[in-house]
Amino acid sequence: MSNEPVILKSNKHGLTLQLDATIPFEDLVRAVCKKFAQSAEFFGETSMVLETFGRELTSEEGLILIQAIELNSKIKVILLHENNEYKDIRMLGQIDRFYKDDIFENAKIIRGSIYKDDIVESDSSVIVLGDVKSKATIQAKGNVIVLGNLAGRAFAGFPDNTGCYIVAGELTSKDIHIGNVTGEVNIQEKWSLRVHRSQTEPVGITVWNKELLCEPISSGLLKRI
Repeated sequence: MSNEPVILKSNKHGLTLQLDATIPFEDLVRAVCKKFAQSAEFFGETSMVLETFGRELTSEEGLILIQAIELNSKIKVILLHENNEYKDIRMLGQIDRFYKDDIFENAKIIRGSIYKDDIVESDSSVIVLGDVKSKATIQAKGNVIVLGNLAGRAFAGFPDNTGCYIVAGELTSKDIHIGNVTGEVNIQEKWSLRVHRSQTEPVGITVWNKELLCEPISSGLLKRI
C-alpha cells in the first residue's frame, strides 16, 4: 500500500483523489498543492469533475482543496463528488432542492458543453457540466441546471409546468422559458446592483406573478419555491 497522502487516479468523469485520513488537514493541503503543481503540465488547461474518497471532508475543507488544486494547476473543478453525492462547489450550500429532489438520479447529465444547433431534450431534468452555447437548445420537462454560461435557449417545465426552475453559473441568454411563461427575465430589484457588479455569480430563474424572476443563488431564491 502506498504511503503517499494523495493519490491521483483517472475515472470516466474526471479525476479521483484518494486522501489520507490520518494526517492533519493542513499537511493534506500541502500535499495536494505539491501533487498538482508537479502534474500541472500533464493535465494542461481543462475542466473536470473531482471525486474524493478515503477521508470525509467538511464543506469548508472541500472548498479549500478545490482552491489548492486550481491555484497550483490550470484545472477548473466544476463538481465535487464525495461519498456518492455530487456537490456543486460554486453553489455549495445554496441549492437545497438540488439534492432533495434526487436530481442527479433522475436527470439527464451532459458531461460537457452544448454547442451551436445542438438540441437536448429530456422527460426529466437536465444538468449541463459546461456551457450552453448561443443557438443551442435545452428542453426539459423538469429543471434545467447549467454550471457554465447559459447563452442558448432554455425551456424548463415543458410544456406548461411553471413550478420548475433554471439555474445558470452565468446567464447571457435572452431566450428563456419556464412552462408557458416566457419573455424578459426580470432581475429582483434589491439584487440588481449586485448582479451587475458580479456577472459570473450563479443565478436562479423561477416564475413569480406570471413573470420570469431572476436572483443570485445566494439570495435563497430556490429555498423559497
